[in-house]
Amino acid sequence: MRAITVQVRADLGVGRLAAAVDSLVALHPELCRSGFAHLRVADPAAATDAALAQAEAGLDLGAGVLMQAVWLDAGPERSGRMVLVLHDIVADRMPRILPWLVQAWKQPALVS
Repeated sequence: MRAITVQVRADLGVGRLAAAVDSLVALHPELCRSGFAHLRVADPAAATDAALAQAEAGLDLGAGVLMQAVWLDAGPERSGRMVLVLHDIVADRMPRILPWLVQAWKQPALVS
């Protein structure tokens, strides 16, 4: 398992972020399936360890869930965090995941 935690801007929007994660998997089918969880938290930094554990528990090689994303949403006024976890068999793609996710998030179909 490989994990990365990144800061996410405050007004990102759960629907668009979840669609971007789905689109990321569609653009890169080697990731098979993914899971996405949206958690509203007061302090994203304090919730990071719990989110990492939740994401890791959601990995399931047998079901083809090789990536999990948990967004720690601190509300519309504060930036949150995104915890991304990849199964070991796709962990070599970790350095490319963030640029791929940004590419997926910028797709015209996701822009409202």
